[in-house]
Amino acid sequence: MMNRGQKVRWGILGCGKIAHKFAHDLLLSGNSELVACASRDAKNSKAFAEKYNIKLSFDSYEELAECTQVDIVYVATPNSHHKKHSLLCLQKGKGVLCEKPLSTNQSDVEEMIQVARENNVFLMEAMWTSFLPNILSIQNTIQRGTIGEVIHLSADFAFKTDYNPTSRLFDANLGGGSLLDIGIYPLFMSLLFLGKPHKIKASLRNSASGVDASCTVLLTCEGEKTASLFSSFETSTNIECKIYGTKGAITIANRFHEQSEYSIVIPGKPDQLIQSERIGFGYFYEIEHVNECLYNGWTESSRMPLDLSLVLIQIMDEIRNASQ
Repeated sequence: MMNRGQKVRWGILGCGKIAHKFAHDLLLSGNSELVACASRDAKNSKAFAEKYNIKLSFDSYEELAECTQVDIVYVATPNSHHKKHSLLCLQKGKGVLCEKPLSTNQSDVEEMIQVARENNVFLMEAMWTSFLPNILSIQNTIQRGTIGEVIHLSADFAFKTDYNPTSRLFDANLGGGSLLDIGIYPLFMSLLFLGKPHKIKASLRNSASGVDASCTVLLTCEGEKTASLFSSFETSTNIECKIYGTKGAITIANRFHEQSEYSIVIPGKPDQLIQSERIGFGYFYEIEHVNECLYNGWTESSRMPLDLSLVLIQIMDEIRNASQ
């Protein structure tokens, strides 16, 4: 348990695009201090440190893991490296917030969870969407029965990009594929609002490198509630999520995973637009939640528990196996 009079000292492992967004929001947190960063490229690490006024920069991930001035590490390397870099930090007694997906297969995730629990160290998958005020508001709206019983959810996440077999999106060795990279968002929404599915149907269009360029999934959950999910690098969509109930529907339009508003449509009543706050890029709320976990001495989040991360990767493994 940490002293609330002290700021949580963060380190960032991997200084790529998403790490910049995370660092921006971390600096907005009054309970946080960004004290260290690491990249395999010393020049990149130094530039990142200068941009965000970070006092320690390393060109070795091992040095960051061993740094006594760091309480928790945000792992922001490619999907295929999540397990290795998370274990490196966990085994040194560092808490870890690891970018989604936690890893690329169930076996890896099980090992990560086991190491975290054996070492009594905090570990959480960085499913930042779960902590947005907009998502919490939608859950409250549904729990109040505003749209009745939820019976179906549809969600898509797709953007058109050129095929490049060496990019992280298409390289199997880097954990590429639309499902792992962006399809995890629609899948998470289904889990959040419908629960774990008991039936999975999937169709994948694989790229030349062997990873999926597009993925379509149909899920059936308890009570025969259903979800239709789609992710792709081959076309673009509105990145929208719709939740259908027996009395009405909720729409989260235009990049649902980071949105700060949603609409409620109930037949015979005026449409409602519900707005929520969003600080920074949206990672702020996840950061504050992790800080609260550390202040309370919790090694696991109640909002994004490790068992939920395990269910996520189990389903993604099943989707990939079902399409073969």
